[in-house]
Amino acid sequence: MEASAKDLQGMYLILNPKSGKGGRRSAKRNALLRARVLRKQLGVELELLPTTHAGHATELARTHGGDALVRVVAIGGDGTVNETACGLIGGQSPLGIVPMGSGNGLARHLGIPLGPAAAVDLAFAGRVIDMDCGTIGGRHFFTTAGVGLDAEVGWAFANLSGRGLANYIRATTELFFRYRPKRYRITVDGQTMEREALMVTFANASQFGNNAIIAPAARVNDGWLDMVIVKPFPKVAIGVLASMLMSGRVDRVSYVESIRFQHAVVEMEGDSKGHVDGEPFELGGRFEVRVVPSALRAIAGGRAREVRELERGGKGHGLLHRAMQ
Repeated sequence: MEASAKDLQGMYLILNPKSGKGGRRSAKRNALLRARVLRKQLGVELELLPTTHAGHATELARTHGGDALVRVVAIGGDGTVNETACGLIGGQSPLGIVPMGSGNGLARHLGIPLGPAAAVDLAFAGRVIDMDCGTIGGRHFFTTAGVGLDAEVGWAFANLSGRGLANYIRATTELFFRYRPKRYRITVDGQTMEREALMVTFANASQFGNNAIIAPAARVNDGWLDMVIVKPFPKVAIGVLASMLMSGRVDRVSYVESIRFQHAVVEMEGDSKGHVDGEPFELGGRFEVRVVPSALRAIAGGRAREVRELERGGKGHGLLHRAMQ
């Protein structure tokens, strides 16, 4: 059942009151003001749920979500979105996002406006789609996960005093020139291969954030994940690779290999640093990655490819399209 704005019975806004300062704090105020205006116009019950500790957003979403006539909205960055989405897996309450992070990868992929008022409007009235997620080492991810250089960057970025695109580029550049590729033994849907790689990314959505598109063909509702293996390449080629990444054409680069899969086993020497949706965590020398089809429901904007495909071909079009390739 998909509830329209007039059918909604309630909306829960989950946010971290300690996060954000300056412009982001002002943006949060604008989002809350807009939500209160819509509450009066539509007669919808609205409740603000501030988080107090790590994992609290998951607990709140699990407690207050579940009903298709209730929407649960994450106001914050990728960490808040991940936690909130984890609490909605298996339920009927759709996930809404008011993006307040430094990258906002899932929000961008889903065509959600970056402006707080417009994002709140969409949370009330946007199209609801079924959405897959992935698991890596037992952790859920909704945008991307990975090992190698991008995970190392995630760890370094988490320890920086400032966030934002400039700091992310600085951390990436500094690590790139001293990072050494690793060897991976990868079994994908029963077939084993060995690769030397700078990084291995597992994508449910198309981008890391900031429109850095690592998996141009990825869709969040097709029942597949995309594995993107970036092989060692000459240092002088970094500019070309970065340009292709930002223009959505990285899959055309000879140093990049893309594989669609549903289950993979990855083995490497020693333990590894990993990330889920940009958040760092420790992985062992052997871990599994798998897709969880239609794990939850999410609100998407009209610009999202998934919404455009549903409007053209009906539910399941993306899955059929990928399966035939």
